[in-house]
Amino acid sequence: MIKNPKQDIIKTSHDLFLLNWYKNTSINNIVEKLEISKWAFYHHFRDKKSLFLAVMDYFFYESAPKEFYEILSKKIAEKNDVIKMCKILHWEFVESNFKGGCLLWNMSLELSDVDEFYRKKLEELFFNWKNWIINHINKIPDFEPKKSPEVIAKFIIFSMEWISLTAKVCKNKKKDKQNFDLFVEILEGML
Repeated sequence: MIKNPKQDIIKTSHDLFLLNWYKNTSINNIVEKLEISKWAFYHHFRDKKSLFLAVMDYFFYESAPKEFYEILSKKIAEKNDVIKMCKILHWEFVESNFKGGCLLWNMSLELSDVDEFYRKKLEELFFNWKNWIINHINKIPDFEPKKSPEVIAKFIIFSMEWISLTAKVCKNKKKDKQNFDLFVEILEGML
């Protein structure tokens, strides 16, 4: 028996969107995977677009390991926090054997040109990601990074997306580690 049907629909849809992408995942796929009725689905979501919003918010605000959000919510940050957050997210991806990649990246590739509704939500999440990093850097007392917090934030996003994309394609942990270590080395030089 499902304990939290709405959350189970969101988590299952997240996994299906990540592996099969949005357009290739039907509501039928979701209800079949969960062994629920369509009525149960529509009790929680009026359509696939409302599900998309819930899945993207879940992905962005809830799906990372708890330690990531704990670091992010610190009132006073430390210089190494930024690198720790990147390592947490990256380790999660390595542990999945590079399956799926980044849902935000995948959905951006698939849906940005399809409909303004999707594009706006995806743009909002990229903007929020950048601002999370900037705000966190600005919470480090007496810290003057070598690059502006905005440049560092953009570098992190560009690099994390590139690392996840190449790891997904190569499926080689040694190459991935080399790429990630190089990223950390450059990031440390920027901080």
